[in-house]
Amino acid sequence: MKKIWKPLILILVVGVLAGIFYFQTQSSTANQVNSTDGLVTGTSIGEIATDFRGTTLEGETISLSDYRGKIVMINDFATWCGPCLLETPHLVELYNAKKDEVEIIALNMQEKESDVAGYQDEFNITYSLVMDPNGELTEGIYRPIGLPTSWFIDPEGVVRYVHSGPLTAPMLEEVIAALNEGREPDVFSVLN
Repeated sequence: MKKIWKPLILILVVGVLAGIFYFQTQSSTANQVNSTDGLVTGTSIGEIATDFRGTTLEGETISLSDYRGKIVMINDFATWCGPCLLETPHLVELYNAKKDEVEIIALNMQEKESDVAGYQDEFNITYSLVMDPNGELTEGIYRPIGLPTSWFIDPEGVVRYVHSGPLTAPMLEEVIAALNEGREPDVFSVLN
C-alpha cells in the first residue's frame, strides 16, 4: 500500500502545479501589456480599456479608440431593465450638456433592433447605442456585474471607475468632476 501512495501524491502535486501554470499563462495572455503605456489591457480600474468595434443602431461602425482624448462612459443596458429605465434620462441629460467632453457608448444586451429603436425614441437618446446581437461585447469583453453597469474611461484610455446599478444626475456629475480633477470618484458623497 505504501508504494501506491507516493506515486499518487507525486501525480497529484504535479497536476496541481500544472493547473496553476496553465491558469497563470491563460490569465497573462488574456491581459496583454500595452507596450506604449506599460499598462495591462482590460476592463478593471487602472487598466487600458479594451478596444472594440461595434455597430450602432443606425448602422455606423464605431471603435472605443475613436474617442481617445474624451472621457468615455460605456454603459451595459437592456430595454426591459427597470434600473436602466431610471438611469437613462440622467444619461441623456449628461450627454446633452457635456457631449464635447464626454462620450457615452451604450451596449445593448442582445435585443431586437426594433425594441432598442423604440427605447431610443422614448428617451430621445442621441448618444451611441451599440447593438450586440451575439453577446461578443457584453458577454465577452464588457461583462456587466448587474444591469446597468458602467465603465468610465479617462481621456488617455484608462478605466478609472466602474459602477453597477443606476446612476443619478448628481452621481454622474461627481464621476465626471472627479475624472476631470484627477481624483477617485465618490458617488456616495452625493447621496442624501
